[in-house]
Amino acid sequence: MDYLQEVLLDSVIDSLRLLPLLFLVYLLIEFLEYKQVFKFEKSKLLKGRASPVMGALFGSVPQCGFSIISTDLYAERKISVGALIAVYIATSDEALPIMLSQPKAIPALVVLILVKIVFAILVGYLSMFLYDKVFFKNQKLATATVTTQPTIANQEIDSQKEQEKATDSTHEKGCCHHDVKPTKFEWMHPIVHSLKILLFIFIVNLIFGTIVYFVGEDNLASFLSSSYVWQPLFSVLIGLIPNCASSVILTELYLSGGLSFGAIVAGLSVNAGLGLVFLFKQNKNIKEIIFIICMLVIPSLILGYALHYIPIDLLSIV
Repeated sequence: MDYLQEVLLDSVIDSLRLLPLLFLVYLLIEFLEYKQVFKFEKSKLLKGRASPVMGALFGSVPQCGFSIISTDLYAERKISVGALIAVYIATSDEALPIMLSQPKAIPALVVLILVKIVFAILVGYLSMFLYDKVFFKNQKLATATVTTQPTIANQEIDSQKEQEKATDSTHEKGCCHHDVKPTKFEWMHPIVHSLKILLFIFIVNLIFGTIVYFVGEDNLASFLSSSYVWQPLFSVLIGLIPNCASSVILTELYLSGGLSFGAIVAGLSVNAGLGLVFLFKQNKNIKEIIFIICMLVIPSLILGYALHYIPIDLLSIV
């Protein structure tokens, strides 16, 4: 029973440490919506051409909670797909504090951060381009189908749109589509929203923490270092595990010489923490989820293998 207590305690700690960040971010969002200073629907920084850059910078902060918050905002269509994927790629979770604790790893850390930020921006823009090609085309077909319906159906649609506009003019819609009242600041919404997400995080941490415990971190490390040729691929598979243990294993193995620089770049580029699991919960469009995962995995493998065979020994500089 000791192992269950250990996994349970780790899950509680890993989850609770995200609560202050979740609450502060959602409190800030609520405040900005209340003041109408910043409307997500019209934000070019989060949905326009600059969104992948903002996502990459946002994700580079060593805090896995940002991938969850970004996923939540994307589910509400508050940020672009390019910004979401840029956040996923740029985030490195536990890798940064671990590498900062070892002076010899500082050069590798600096290069890792820069590579991941640039890579996140490029893949973010590529994702926006391909997303329009894949999904906007279907949207056009759907629009064309609607316009061919009888006139009565078109009138009903127009009437519904007018009603929606009238409603929107009366009540501003905020996060989670709740009404934002200019005369009253909703304190409870950030609290309730944060607690709901916290519960989900705890459940996922408990499930995958148990799996990692039974599999064993040593076995995962042996799996990663078993074949030099397959290291980037193995690193991506481990990196997709939605638990902080995956980034810890990748980082520790790299610092001990068991992984190449290309392999850790590939693994950490897909290591979006609980973001992907939360995406499955919030987004019911399976094709869109598959698209996002492919835009994470395929470019990360290409970059990982490109760097894998370049003789880079950043750990020996200091």
